Amino acid sequence: MDANSQGAAGLLRALLRTAALFTETGRAVFQDHFPHVRWTPVSDLGGHTVRLGLELALPGHELVFEIRAGMEEDRFTIEGDMVLDGEAVQLALPPAATSDVERFVVVLDRYAEELTAPARAHVGMLIESFARGS
Repeated sequence: MDANSQGAAGLLRALLRTAALFTETGRAVFQDHFPHVRWTPVSDLGGHTVRLGLELALPGHELVFEIRAGMEEDRFTIEGDMVLDGEAVQLALPPAATSDVERFVVVLDRYAEELTAPARAHVGMLIESFARGS
């Protein structure tokens, strides 16, 4: 396999790993807070930008974790965020760009981890806040 094919295969594996991490996180949060939380994967692989993430619906709120990765000219781009109720950005990962596939995969893995790591705690705080307000 030539270098370009290896790079493409590595990129595909990284995207699948990212989707799996969001799925695992969604299931874990759902199990932790059943029946108060529903989850849906964010998965849009069409066009020049790939969107991967997780949407959580909980009492009174919607929380979306999303990574957007794309190709512009001769470089890969990536950004990610956690957004509450469609407007309140809770966490914004800085946009990054690189022409190196291996570097891009490292950033993708790091961004996926940075977005999913606080999910349980964030949802727990929102559920507690809802319970106190009820």
